[in-house]
Amino acid sequence: MNLMRDVLQVVARGKLSVFLFHKVPPCADPLLSGDLGEAQFSRLLDFIKEIFCVLPLGDAVQHLHANTLPPLSAALTFDDGYPEWRHGAARVLEEKSLPATFFITTGQFFGRPMWNERLAHIVRACTEPVLDTKGIRLPPLPIQTSKDKANALHALEFHFKYLPPIIRDEFLEQLETQVGVSSSGVSAMSVDDLVAISNRGFEIGAHTLEHPILGLCDADRARKEIGQTREILEGLINKPVTSFAYPNGHPGVDFSSQHIQMVKQAGYRYAVTTQWGVADSKTSSYQIPRFTPWGPSRPKMALQLIRNFYSQPEHLREMA
Repeated sequence: MNLMRDVLQVVARGKLSVFLFHKVPPCADPLLSGDLGEAQFSRLLDFIKEIFCVLPLGDAVQHLHANTLPPLSAALTFDDGYPEWRHGAARVLEEKSLPATFFITTGQFFGRPMWNERLAHIVRACTEPVLDTKGIRLPPLPIQTSKDKANALHALEFHFKYLPPIIRDEFLEQLETQVGVSSSGVSAMSVDDLVAISNRGFEIGAHTLEHPILGLCDADRARKEIGQTREILEGLINKPVTSFAYPNGHPGVDFSSQHIQMVKQAGYRYAVTTQWGVADSKTSSYQIPRFTPWGPSRPKMALQLIRNFYSQPEHLREMA
């Protein structure tokens, strides 16, 4: 491990690694292949803690631009908002004395669960061997086996991700009616969960109201998604919310320079993308890249980290 740290220290000088996680269920979910189970997540945190100096994201960004960043600095972030976090990811982080930022989608506090969770609920609840998706412009999807269901959910998420929000909601309701489920049955983070995580000292950041692709929203909708979610979160946790995560997060694809300007105007001090790479002193505070080392072994995670240090994230030109 010392050799690995020495190698990484050479390529990491003056750079900030920001790691991205999502749901972290108690056990790895075969339907959600991209999410780490709690045990794997805990091992990954141990690996990160042995190598990096883990800082709160806000502190790390300040140090980055003041050229006072400690060697091998990193920050931990989580996107979307899940009830599992309160007794899962947040507990594990607390046990390991690691800070983190949780970026929250706030529509779920008002009866509007996240669209990807609604899709998973539909796939799990369907009792037919094939999910009829012709009405939403997809071929029928087999869902007989666990692998079929995982493939079906992946296809649905890919299809829904870049639908305009109004059409996405119509298609979701159509599938829910067809399968005989309601969005009210979808697991969602509660205000109590949010407040508990905040009260344990973790930073809360904003991740829009309903997780749309900002590039598919008109200007008024985008401003509302960016600004109103901050107001909601600050009212719920009674603390300033100064950080923002762009939904889906690919510069030039999911958000534009116009959206960066909206984030600045809404009062955020920094924002994160999902672009691979690391930040340095020249990186804009509003386009901080992030990535997830998925492992599974330590040598593979080390190689993933090194590759990430050499990734060149795309940065959009920002308005003056």
